[in-house]
Amino acid sequence: MKADTVGGITPAVLVQLQPGEKVLAAHDIMLHMDGPVKIARKSLKHLGVSTAHLMSLRARGDSEDSYFFAEFEGPGNVTFSRDKAGEVRILQLAPGQGIRLRSGHLICFDETVRYNPMILAQWVIQNGQDQDTEYLFADELYGPGTIVFQSYGNILSFNLRPGEAMRTSTEGLLASSPTTSVNVGWLGAQMAGLMMNPKPILYLTGPGQVMVHSGV
Repeated sequence: MKADTVGGITPAVLVQLQPGEKVLAAHDIMLHMDGPVKIARKSLKHLGVSTAHLMSLRARGDSEDSYFFAEFEGPGNVTFSRDKAGEVRILQLAPGQGIRLRSGHLICFDETVRYNPMILAQWVIQNGQDQDTEYLFADELYGPGTIVFQSYGNILSFNLRPGEAMRTSTEGLLASSPTTSVNVGWLGAQMAGLMMNPKPILYLTGPGQVMVHSGV
């Protein structure tokens, strides 16, 4: 497939499909389609995601809509948009190259890409007498193939050497390499030996690439 960005503040993605080429996209983000494009619904089971894995994610609160993609088969053109401001990236993944992308930012990917949903991080929030578990869901994708995703605001990229570390907020992380470890720590003011109003923060350790976005 060939993908290009169109528009400015709220960009869209124009995908040109040759006969037999297929692209998978999130539901409800198609703006326009022309040519004899065929549309189908593709479940994650068809993409090789196991039932046990899907049940594990569902038990942790993932939504039902996350288990299906819309599949478009060429020839023809399809335009997608998440109807929000933010930088769009078109990434060519080499064979075996992977990326873990924050859930909700993937626009589309071609049929040669391997897809797997995952929990990138989780932490417990004290809510009065109760404890609530928060999750950072991610889309794990491996090449070969093309993927397209969109950030909130602009994207800042960092290449971490082995053992090199950085911190970012739980909202600020957009993507990381599968080789980069992601751990949760806490920030807060100390008073009488206790941490007041602690906030979760992500510690990322290389090697690998990390992307954060500015519009959060």
